[in-house]
Amino acid sequence: MQSKPWATPTKDVALQQLNQGIDVAIGKLPGNVLSSRLSRILVEIISSSFSNLHYLCSTKVRRMQKKFQFALLALILASVWGCSTDFEVYAPEKEIRSVYCVLNPRSDFQYVRVAKAYQVKGDAISYAGANDFSMKNLTVKLKAGNKTWTAIEVPNFPKESGIFLPTHTVYQFTTDGTSGHDTLAYDTEYTLEIGTPDADDYITGKTVVPPLPRIRGDLNIIYGSGNQKCLPRLFLDREYSFIWKTLAEPINYEVRVGFNFEANGVRDSVLWGPSSMFNSSSPKCSSQECSYKFGEKELLQDFARSMPELPNVNYTYDTQDSCAPESQLYLMPKSLWFEVTAVDQYLSNYLIVNDPAVTDLNTTKPEYTNLSGNMEAIGIFGSYTTDRRYAIMQACSEYLLGLNNRAQPVGCTWD
Repeated sequence: MQSKPWATPTKDVALQQLNQGIDVAIGKLPGNVLSSRLSRILVEIISSSFSNLHYLCSTKVRRMQKKFQFALLALILASVWGCSTDFEVYAPEKEIRSVYCVLNPRSDFQYVRVAKAYQVKGDAISYAGANDFSMKNLTVKLKAGNKTWTAIEVPNFPKESGIFLPTHTVYQFTTDGTSGHDTLAYDTEYTLEIGTPDADDYITGKTVVPPLPRIRGDLNIIYGSGNQKCLPRLFLDREYSFIWKTLAEPINYEVRVGFNFEANGVRDSVLWGPSSMFNSSSPKCSSQECSYKFGEKELLQDFARSMPELPNVNYTYDTQDSCAPESQLYLMPKSLWFEVTAVDQYLSNYLIVNDPAVTDLNTTKPEYTNLSGNMEAIGIFGSYTTDRRYAIMQACSEYLLGLNNRAQPVGCTWD
């Protein structure tokens, strides 16, 4: 293995703690977690309940801005006119709903999180830890054309360990294609309804599931000898681009690359991405296809930084059955994968509006939700689709990562 020409960065403990806190907050619903970045941003859905939770800082800056500006104004007024500051700066307590549902047509189950959200005085962390905010005994439906899915209530749904109660209640739609449980369709509008239109707590929202962003080019399976089909072998030590079909706006895209391996026989994985979101008007896209370009050795360097450095480490990854007959393609290894995600308009808007990037304390970002009804609601009802392709590496890329005891090919170095 060629030695790495850079220092391995330390783990970002703060970010790990942030992710853990948000996993607790949104319940990490299976099949509906779009990405770590999306998970961090979607915490806004329930954050109105706990406006001073310490782990929400990165996504709550805009609320802090408002409070900071208000507090600063109050301080100035008090110092100039000597007025009493014994006035109420907190809005009256009121109940609102926080709703989280992100559809994924590849999933057999879709989940809806419905919770109470309060603006409260006092220690919000203690308040959150002692109370279950899940809404129970609701009628939750998903509709598309003449089809209707009715959710079942799932109590005691586990959450990550943390300061909150260990479980909560969610609502589950079954979309596995069995009798009465149709799968979700691409490029189709769905309506979420919580309660009935004549009820005081009725909430609804719409999303259009994006079409499949079908990956094209050299990431597709290639023909081998005889009736064999093979995974492509990629030169990641060179510049590399992968392409997919352009979708009509207002769809946005994110890109990820994953690598599964073993270090001294222990399974591990690393992830590049997600990329920043971009849409079809980006220079990365033409009217026919979009392309994401990686620089020379860019992915290899990112993988190498994240792979564990152990004494006498032996890295391996699965390349067996990289060629197989048509009937046995399922045997092909899934070690290296490339994925593009298409994000619907509403979820895209939510992500953009709630991006935690802040330029200065004068920035005030607008609230955004696509939920409406007979009571105030926050959150998102959105959807996304993904296409993924698998590959293996050419010899030089394997050598640079120290994989499978690969001998050094001529001229193969990090330089």
